[in-house]
Amino acid sequence: MKKEKFSFEYTRFANKAALDPAFKTVVESADAIALNAYAPYSNFKVGAAVELENGEIYSSSNQENAAYPVGSCAERGLLAYVNANFPNIKIAKLAVSTPNINYPLPPCGMCRQYILEMEKKQNQNINIVLSGNEGEVILLDAAADLLPLYFDEEFLQD
Repeated sequence: MKKEKFSFEYTRFANKAALDPAFKTVVESADAIALNAYAPYSNFKVGAAVELENGEIYSSSNQENAAYPVGSCAERGLLAYVNANFPNIKIAKLAVSTPNINYPLPPCGMCRQYILEMEKKQNQNINIVLSGNEGEVILLDAAADLLPLYFDEEFLQD
């Protein structure tokens, strides 16, 4: 038996003001849309925003439902919309934010897999910015950093 260890690099900023200006607009969009989240059951609001390679920005928020599995995460709803409407335009940046906590908000496991699938589809990594209401901000280079043992098409082959 041999134990292995995963490691990855990321960039940590002290706060949103210290963030590279190239990422501020997409983070501000995620912050703003989080306030529109429909979260009457958990009251945990999440916003996500993407910047496409052409500079356009789109955003979405989480949408809960009394039948919990029917709700949708901000990230998956947004990526599905972008993929359906702009299938040939690559996603350059993704920001995920919440007003509920003061530290970086990581995507759930399903969203991590979904982001990874979008990277595979476009054959290009997506820069991911994670933030809370205030406090530190994390910048990741790729979804695989969030999900090192990911499931992909290789598992579906004979």
